[in-house]
Amino acid sequence: MHRSARLLPSLAAAALVAALSPAAVAHAAPSPTAPRTARAAAQAAPSNRHVVVFGTDGTRWDKVLAYDTPTIKSLIGSGYASPTWLYAQPMAPTLSGPGWSTNLTGVWPDKHKVVDNSFAGNQIAQYPDFLTRIKSANPAFRTYAAVDWKPIGTYLLGAGVDRKDVLDGDTDGYPGDDAKIANTAASYIRDNGPDASFVYLGNVDEAGHQYGGASTQYRTAVETVDKQIGQVISAIRSRPTYSSEQWLFVVTTDHGHTDAGGHGGNSPEERRSFVVASGPGIPHTTPPITGKNVDVAATALDYLGVARPSALDGQDVTAGSSDPFDALAGSLKSRVDETGIPASTLGWTQQAPSGWKIDNTGMGTGGVTEWRGWSFTDDEFWTSAQRGQGREDNVRARGVFAVADSDEWADKSYSGTFNSSLVSPAYPVAGKSQVTVSFGSHYLKDGNETAQVFVSFDGGAQKQILAYTGDAQARIEHVTTAVPSGAKTMTVTWRLSNGNNNWYWAVDDPQVS
Repeated sequence: MHRSARLLPSLAAAALVAALSPAAVAHAAPSPTAPRTARAAAQAAPSNRHVVVFGTDGTRWDKVLAYDTPTIKSLIGSGYASPTWLYAQPMAPTLSGPGWSTNLTGVWPDKHKVVDNSFAGNQIAQYPDFLTRIKSANPAFRTYAAVDWKPIGTYLLGAGVDRKDVLDGDTDGYPGDDAKIANTAASYIRDNGPDASFVYLGNVDEAGHQYGGASTQYRTAVETVDKQIGQVISAIRSRPTYSSEQWLFVVTTDHGHTDAGGHGGNSPEERRSFVVASGPGIPHTTPPITGKNVDVAATALDYLGVARPSALDGQDVTAGSSDPFDALAGSLKSRVDETGIPASTLGWTQQAPSGWKIDNTGMGTGGVTEWRGWSFTDDEFWTSAQRGQGREDNVRARGVFAVADSDEWADKSYSGTFNSSLVSPAYPVAGKSQVTVSFGSHYLKDGNETAQVFVSFDGGAQKQILAYTGDAQARIEHVTTAVPSGAKTMTVTWRLSNGNNNWYWAVDDPQVS
């Protein structure tokens, strides 16, 4: 986020409020040391589980791993840790408004509609933050937030937060003071044990804006925020009842920073985020299929046993993958013709998963090897092939996905047109009157290119069940089709035809139910 061009609080103490006074903090509940009311005491917590999400603004994953960050590394060492990829324009820039809205609501910007730091036109009421969802599910849950970027408290955190400690700062909500937020959060969570909390710390982002993501000041800020997260966790672990409680700690960020400083664009340094989670039931793993920022809210809800609405885009970090394409994660290769992608980046193959096949009948000759017909790839490799053309917004795909990219194929001398089909194994359909074909779809149309889905029963003639007449980006498709009487099996074909430097189609997680 570019909140303001201010000096870091640690480097300009005179610019800060002298204390976390009542005027500087907006309270939605009694003071941290005040006893709970009789009514509140009577509302027993639904379980002994508690979750704390730490948001550290503008923090680069590569720097967290490289620097002296023992708190976060301890959480990595005992739990789940995954780098993640954010969207870019045209869905939304890599700014804090979209970033924190995505983390806290569990949906992507095309749903929550926060596309800048003004929060104008947002749909947060329809897709509220996870604290509000938790409180709405059961009023007995106690919720808490401490933040020093005021717009989060004003626009994003809803009425379901029992207490909000918001440092006012200047007119745009900054500069804030992470040290005071850490002190306040440590005290309140230790003494009150809320069931769900969000603690936001913003100074890493300020260091990135002023000094750059490769500066010594940025390193100091990253190492300081790690200590502040550790301060809050240590306070929680000092609770007299801690041994009988189950605490989940989650750490994430809203975007990265360029080496020179700044964000909002589509470079890997700006789009890279991460999710770290440690607590009971969280496996110790760095998964081969990377997580998503929308998983933060989903994991918090699942951990507390709150039903997750189907509208959410995230999933629990403990969830496995049923996507057949993800089986290729360990088989991806380095580039051949895509010389702009580092040779160390493994990210494509045309070897289909077991039972699947690629039919290149009618496919033109030449072109870029990696994209000659349907290929299997991942976010890092595919977006590195060409940035700024909407590939970054394939946000509902996870891990490995299939791509027919006529545009990239045509970046080397070729003849003919792009004609390629991706064909599924035979699905059993005996005794069914209808089935639903589901898949993630990210399609950008141009010219005479056509994108179609067909089904075939028992090897018979193909029947079209879907054809795109325009763009269809970041979708989950559910297409229902009738099953002929007596049919035993069905195959599904995704076909991109007549491509002549005409954009792309990405397909992920195909399922038949």
